[in-house]
Amino acid sequence: MMDSDKGFSTPLALAAIFSLCATTLSFCMLAAANEKIMDSYKKTVSERKKVDAIVYDMEEKIQPLKDSPSDADEREVSFLLEAACGYDLTVIDASTGINKNFAAETFLKSRAINDYITETGDEAFVDYGWMNPKLSDKAVLEQSALANSYPPLNVHFMNESFLKAVLGFCGAKEPEKKARLLKEKLSPETGVKEMAEVLGVGSSDPIFDLVGTKTVFWKVGFETESSKVSAVFAAVPEKESQKKIEKYILVKKEITSKGGAI
Repeated sequence: MMDSDKGFSTPLALAAIFSLCATTLSFCMLAAANEKIMDSYKKTVSERKKVDAIVYDMEEKIQPLKDSPSDADEREVSFLLEAACGYDLTVIDASTGINKNFAAETFLKSRAINDYITETGDEAFVDYGWMNPKLSDKAVLEQSALANSYPPLNVHFMNESFLKAVLGFCGAKEPEKKARLLKEKLSPETGVKEMAEVLGVGSSDPIFDLVGTKTVFWKVGFETESSKVSAVFAAVPEKESQKKIEKYILVKKEITSKGGAI
């Protein structure tokens, strides 16, 4: 009996030991997995905080741009923002074009603008911009707080074809000739007075409700070691004088991990 009992108990003991080892191994694997997840989470939070700090610092660093009479080159913006970011920056005008979100049908279907869209295709459109009384439907304007009369188009970033189309929409005579002449004479010192002289119109001409020398929305991009970042800053006009910029605000921030969204 004793030998039989011993022989019977050995497999049970081995099974118990095996089960215990498997349980312990599973627990260790689960603990390791949880530790890996927690480590990844901590790194994600740390990366997010680092990027947020950079972007919010950019919002502060871009403010002096409102005192510049003309945005003729993206490098001016890059120079301001480099103090907040130790990475290579891409800076683009994100609002000089046809705002596909707010443009009225009367604007889109006008002959000059429609011809430009037909010629250019999707390149004619931009995603950012405030609603403008000259370009948006009245019904939409009345229901939105995103409307103001700051000139939405920066002449420095308009190609000749687009400038010609806008001049034509505004009823300018010889729009093609004037667009070419204006682009030839553009400089960082060009203002409304200089543009008016080239176009042969007064400084209060309706063209200057649409065309100015400042960019309304700037899109900034950079990459850290583990993330791709995109931020959009918008110029907010003064309430009393909507041809002047009061401040710039962050309107969009997108952070994407190189391994997936953060």
